[in-house]
Amino acid sequence: MMPMDKITLTIDSLDIVADKGTTILGTALQNGIYIPHLCYHPDLKSVGACRLCLVEVNGQVLPSCLTPVEEGMGVKTKSSEIDKVRRAVVELLIANHHSGCRHCPATGKCELQKIMAYLRLSKRMLLLKRAKEEMPLDTSNPVFDYDPNRCILCGICVRTCEEIAKAGALNFLGRGYTTKVAFSGDKSRCESCGECVVRCPVGALIPKKGLIHPHLTSPIKGEGFYA
Repeated sequence: MMPMDKITLTIDSLDIVADKGTTILGTALQNGIYIPHLCYHPDLKSVGACRLCLVEVNGQVLPSCLTPVEEGMGVKTKSSEIDKVRRAVVELLIANHHSGCRHCPATGKCELQKIMAYLRLSKRMLLLKRAKEEMPLDTSNPVFDYDPNRCILCGICVRTCEEIAKAGALNFLGRGYTTKVAFSGDKSRCESCGECVVRCPVGALIPKKGLIHPHLTSPIKGEGFYA
């Protein structure tokens, strides 16, 4: 007999038992089923901003990070329509990306690289679309540097600072192509905890050389790029 707090569904024709109240994305990842994502992190509230985790549920395309599982639900993580949207999102990200993968501290662990491989996108063709103008590195923080050339504006660092560090020191600054992550008001609000650095899915937040983060409280410590 199925426990009251469990439901059954299928994801890509695989039978899955999930906890009630969990999302499709969380359930899929817990069961080893990859769905591309950039703005999602299990420690943070889902916002559905990147539009990469789209899935098909009964013919309807929905963001899997915001859609709770339901009994008998049938989920498809791939389709021509979904991949078309994902490709457009990634191509736009690359077009706004100012730096290549060479010498990037996240090479081999970068979520953007992982998604490009998943979609079988040609790096050579995408690099031709990449922005040429370099933006200056922000080295003002004592713990980490911020490279806006590698930032994908996923918001994970901003939400980490607000939800986990409770400091609210980071925010988005600028509009359109000039948008970047910056300190919100007084820089002293940053507690130099390093939580944002651990969760960055690309190589935008770089710890100072030789520096460790003794105050990290992340439950995923050891899985980040710099932990």
